[in-house]
Amino acid sequence: MAKSILQVVLVPVTLGLLLNTYAKGVVNVIQPAMPFVAMVCTSLCIGSPLAINRSKILSPEGFFLLLPIVAFHIVSFVAGYWVSKLPQWRQEEPVCRTISVCTGMQSSTLAGLLATQFLGTSQAVPAACSVVIMAIFGLTLASYWGSGLRIRDVAGGFLPQATAALSP
Repeated sequence: MAKSILQVVLVPVTLGLLLNTYAKGVVNVIQPAMPFVAMVCTSLCIGSPLAINRSKILSPEGFFLLLPIVAFHIVSFVAGYWVSKLPQWRQEEPVCRTISVCTGMQSSTLAGLLATQFLGTSQAVPAACSVVIMAIFGLTLASYWGSGLRIRDVAGGFLPQATAALSP
C-alpha cells in the first residue's frame, strides 16, 4: 500500500516540482491543456466504480450513503471559511475562500483509487460519490465567488428572487 501511495502521490508531485523548476518551457507548452487532462483522468478514476456499482448507488441504501457525503462536504466548506474568519486568524476574504475550497475539496479520487486497488470496486463507491458531490459543490462555490458575491449575501440575493418568483 505504501508503494502505491508513493506512486500515486509522490511521483506526480515530484515530477511537477522538477518540471516547474527546471523545464519552464515544457510547462508553458503543456499548462493550457492540463485542466482538461486532469478532468479526464478524474472522470476515468471515478467513472469505473460508479458504473460497476450503479445498482448499489441507485438502491435505497445508496441514497442513504449520499446524506453523510453531502453533510461532510458542506461542513468542510463552511468550516474552512468561518474558522479562518475567527479573531485568532483574521484572514482576508480571498484567503478564507481559498481555505474553504481546500478543506471542502478533499482527496476523494485518491481514496477511490486506493479503495479499488486494495479493497475492491464496491468499497470505492463512497469515494466515487464523494468526488461527484465535491466537484458539484466546489464548482458551484467557485462560480458563485467568481461573480464577486460573498457567502453572507446568499440569503439577501436569493430570498428576493424567490419571493418574486412565487408572487402572482
